[in-house]
Amino acid sequence: MNLNELNFGFQTVQWLVLTVLALYTWITKRQTASTQELLELRTRIVALEEHVRHLPDPSAIADLLGDMKAIRAELSGVKDALSPLARSLDRINDYLLREKT
Repeated sequence: MNLNELNFGFQTVQWLVLTVLALYTWITKRQTASTQELLELRTRIVALEEHVRHLPDPSAIADLLGDMKAIRAELSGVKDALSPLARSLDRINDYLLREKT
């Protein structure tokens, strides 16, 4: 074995080692990125679950709809009570405008 053959063999082994190292690095980087993405997704899921936990359930929404109907009925009653008052106020205003002199 001469020096040239030994040098060629060393270069070949060096190239193989660098190729294996590059493949290993690439694979671990992909796995690290996947792990990081998984952690981000878990964080988002936890945030969404916390947000959904504070949303009203169907029974609370039904109660709110009932309350809104009651308020609408009360407002209709107030409107009916105020219309005669508005007519009386218009008559008083007309009287005062006529009797100004």
